Amino acid sequence: MGEKDTVKKQYRIATIVIAAIVAGTALSGCSAAAGLSKAAGCVELNKAANKLVSAEQDAMSNATSDPTSAATKLDASAKTFDAAVKKITDAGVKAKAQAMSDAYSKLTDDFHTYANDPTNSSAASKITDDATALSSAGEKLDKVCSTN
Repeated sequence: MGEKDTVKKQYRIATIVIAAIVAGTALSGCSAAAGLSKAAGCVELNKAANKLVSAEQDAMSNATSDPTSAATKLDASAKTFDAAVKKITDAGVKAKAQAMSDAYSKLTDDFHTYANDPTNSSAASKITDDATALSSAGEKLDKVCSTN
């Protein structure tokens, strides 16, 4: 694979990761009417998700030129989001938030594999699958936060 093809693949992966994170972290339906613990948890996760999206956009903006640095930034974001998940007390919200955190951690692990060898098409494929799983987990979390 030529350098031009590798750069195109890196750009495509960065775009997929950002799209999954943005789609999976909307949490737009957080409602105080749902009860303090649930509502507070959803609000906390919404804040963490917004920070996650911002950090990911920053990390992915340089992913094509420095995938190792992007992977390191993804790790830091994963830890920050996981810390927010640990604060949640509502069991329903916590379960869905933990599933999203786990999906995000898997994506970051696979992104590290890719960063170590950008020509590894298997790693690139895993990242695409991970992004889909992350988006799905985020949608499930949003659904829990949207219900009363």
